Amino acid sequence: MKLNPKCMACQLRKQEAKIRHFDDEDRKKQYMEEIRRRFDQPKEEDCVPSISTELKKFYCSFWGVPMEDFRQINREYDQLMLDLEDDLRSTIRYSEDPLKAALIYARTGNYIDFAALPEVSKETALSLIKSENKDGLDEQEYRNFCQDMKKASNVVYITDNCGEIVLDKLAIQVLKKTFPNIRITALVRGLPAGNDATMEDAEFCGLTDIVPVLGNGSDVGGTWFHGISTHARELLQSADVILAKGQGNYETMHGCGLNIYYLFLCKCDWFQQLFHAKSLQGMFINEKRAPKATAFSSD
Repeated sequence: MKLNPKCMACQLRKQEAKIRHFDDEDRKKQYMEEIRRRFDQPKEEDCVPSISTELKKFYCSFWGVPMEDFRQINREYDQLMLDLEDDLRSTIRYSEDPLKAALIYARTGNYIDFAALPEVSKETALSLIKSENKDGLDEQEYRNFCQDMKKASNVVYITDNCGEIVLDKLAIQVLKKTFPNIRITALVRGLPAGNDATMEDAEFCGLTDIVPVLGNGSDVGGTWFHGISTHARELLQSADVILAKGQGNYETMHGCGLNIYYLFLCKCDWFQQLFHAKSLQGMFINEKRAPKATAFSSD
């Protein structure tokens, strides 16, 4: 998904907000001029997650501050969801359609995203999880997904955020039970990327005990083909079905042509406009049938 004017303007606003607390106005002006120049000639491979990672590193270098360390908050949200795991597993097991219920819970966990949302709270996360998942899946897309899964051999499940990965584990367990002949590999971020789940989170929540887990070799908040490892790229290209969690995966992968089912909550104005959705509305869409971003105005 290529950069568009709305996303570029959003990135500029976020950068200006980050430097308001500094006192040196000349230095702040210099910083913003550097940021604007970066957007003057965007690269062909640029997307919001890759740009965000680049700007984060530039901010730390320019202002001489360390990168944010999310390890503690990641562990807290992982544990928060682990505390719900047994109850959710029971609820899913006795649902009319356990697979559908598991996917909806996994999508609801996509709320835990410190990069896309101005504020994330444990109280809201718990409230959303316990709200009986009132937003369903697109029924036609769900049927398409099940049909594709019945024919699949190799499936890749791309995780997104900390905490959310516990709900991904539950979904993967149901997928394995529903489609016993498939091989599922989970893909996590290869390096720290905000509060995105890494191998450390996968091990802590027990996902590595369920399926093979691979780090993608990248610190971009998504699955950016220009930055991931050769191994991760080959894994994706050989998959019959890919289930990709979160906006960042849509932003980095949309347009690649692979058989991807995206599962996420709409967390910004652009996504709400693109999908005619309300804030935090759940989406379940396929790469080949998703709307083209170019067909929508950036106003």
